[in-house]
Amino acid sequence: MSYVLEASYKHGAGVSLLRTNDDIDGFLTELLNAGPDYQSATVYAMDESADEDPTHELVVGVDQASALGAVRFAGDDGEWFSKGEQVNPDGVRYLYYGTAHEFPADSEVPLDVVRQALRELLSNEGTRPEGLSWQAATELR
Repeated sequence: MSYVLEASYKHGAGVSLLRTNDDIDGFLTELLNAGPDYQSATVYAMDESADEDPTHELVVGVDQASALGAVRFAGDDGEWFSKGEQVNPDGVRYLYYGTAHEFPADSEVPLDVVRQALRELLSNEGTRPEGLSWQAATELR
């Protein structure tokens, strides 16, 4: 099996196929420079040899000015958000095709953690990345 990340974030940009760490780095740079309406992307790890729908979704949000981002994973084991060390009193939202994706106020993490989550999603074939702290969505209600 050979996996690829399929990432989407912007009208007219199509789906980006990310196969290597360099591809992931280039995609994050592109997302960081895409403008205020395109700060968030959906990402799926897909088996290139199978024609199956994904059983997970990873959403990343990034902010160039603060050098922070956030991660949301939804899959068979529930919905999870990255857990950062600080609480943003203004809340955390990143625009996806011009519409806000809301994240918990304490979900912001350094961009290197966002990068690591994407790399792990690829190497772990779509399972929830392990290299960051998570909080279950059920804990937030």
